[in-house]
Amino acid sequence: MNQNQPFVLELAMRVAQLHRAGESSKALWLRKQRQAMTIDDDQLKRALAVLYGLPDQSPEGMEDWVREQYLSDGKKNGYLVDADDTSPFWLLAAKAHTHYRDLKQQAS
Repeated sequence: MNQNQPFVLELAMRVAQLHRAGESSKALWLRKQRQAMTIDDDQLKRALAVLYGLPDQSPEGMEDWVREQYLSDGKKNGYLVDADDTSPFWLLAAKAHTHYRDLKQQAS
């Protein structure tokens, strides 16, 4: 199970966006990649259910919501500060990845 919940939500968002764009084969391929990312099927299904329950189902609305999840998680876990509020999505994701990778290495 992947502990980086914002990342799991991001993967679910990408899968949902591909499905909605009519790119079902790409969405299926991406969904299969979850195992290499230590995301189990139930975890991805829960993330998809959360995303499909959001009031704003637009691609921008979903991305804004996932970005907020990265910000919230980062501040709660100490890997982001207020100055990161204007950081691009990719940078927030990279900082989360580094944080959770370091935690995993410490546990080993």
